[in-house]
Amino acid sequence: MPTTIVNHDNELVAFLQDVNYGMNKAQFNHLITMVEGSIQIEGKLSISKIAENVVTSKDKSCIYRFLSKFPWDDKQLNRNRISFLSYHLEHNIRPGEVGFLVIDDTTNLKDIRTKHMEGLDFHYSHTEDKTCWSHCVVTSNFVAGPYAMPFHFKPYYREEKCKELGIKFESKVDIAKGFIKEFHTPSNIRQLYVLTDSWYTSTSLVEEALSKGYHVIGCVKPNKTISPCGVKIKISQFMKYIEPSTLDLVTVEGKEYRVYRYEGKVGTFDNAVLLISYEVKKDGFEAPVCILSTDIELDSKAILRYYAVRWTIETSYQYLKENLGFDEYRVRSLVSIERYMLLCFLAYNFLEYYRVTRKNLNFETIGDTIQHMKKEVIKDFINFVYYHAKKDVPLMDIYAKLKLVA
Repeated sequence: MPTTIVNHDNELVAFLQDVNYGMNKAQFNHLITMVEGSIQIEGKLSISKIAENVVTSKDKSCIYRFLSKFPWDDKQLNRNRISFLSYHLEHNIRPGEVGFLVIDDTTNLKDIRTKHMEGLDFHYSHTEDKTCWSHCVVTSNFVAGPYAMPFHFKPYYREEKCKELGIKFESKVDIAKGFIKEFHTPSNIRQLYVLTDSWYTSTSLVEEALSKGYHVIGCVKPNKTISPCGVKIKISQFMKYIEPSTLDLVTVEGKEYRVYRYEGKVGTFDNAVLLISYEVKKDGFEAPVCILSTDIELDSKAILRYYAVRWTIETSYQYLKENLGFDEYRVRSLVSIERYMLLCFLAYNFLEYYRVTRKNLNFETIGDTIQHMKKEVIKDFINFVYYHAKKDVPLMDIYAKLKLVA
């Protein structure tokens, strides 16, 4: 299947022009090349493959310099990206929607022999269930109505690594609080919930969310204390006294859960709901999950249903890595790495924007959108060859135009 890109997608160009802050023509062409290349190139992504497959692309060394040395303001481009998304969502979310800001982190694994890439360190990987040589990135997704839009991203470096790099240390929770503080909720959202796993469900994060009128639904560790009937006890200890026959049956999207609901003081939170939830399997119960909600008005089914939205961020990581090459960079400097990550987020944002706004195409997933765009590239390729053949352009000249001459 041909992957040679002979023309830039017009809608992608328009999207990038909307977020551009004033790059010169050469810089903007590199921007389009990288974003479109990350969407279109099959298999393992590399700057070399992008340079080879995009007809209008400059040499790969130019793209490397674009990422590492060209004087463009990636911070401003990122702010423009966020502003564009905020404006679009403000004008396209239907009134009365419930919104979710999902926060988590992912690791971009690298070979342990990789030594010259800045910022690499040992981070715990949930997917590998072990500490791995990697970069760690904290991200957020905004979910409401038809949208599941990756929003913020920021690399996390351990304190020792920050000292080595000469940058200010921020914990993962600090980064997450910054995301909450910066987020502007579309006015049509009737309530926004911050969804987190147990790593982020901290007192300071909850306070930051509540200060903006957001509620938090997050997993908590069973070492937190509750006070049923005024008796202070760890959740892990309390679970030993729960009789299975006393649990409520809750069904969410075809899955059955046995749930114990507690309302009151949870750790440092004075008034919250805690669900101790056991997913029902054919051979018994899964290990319990403890879910805290600062919105005590929600029933147990709504809490479980809302918390399940957290899975969208795991899906976004899958698309970022498997389809957009988010973890496949081979550049060395922090500047290059973080610019590369920004371009991957731009690609994902465009795909989600395109998926939702092109209602006539009925795309259900980002994968559907990518496949559609790849087919459009094949059509362009065939049209290019057909047009030049009709003009009696010599075959070797066509090869040359398509960068197919060895």
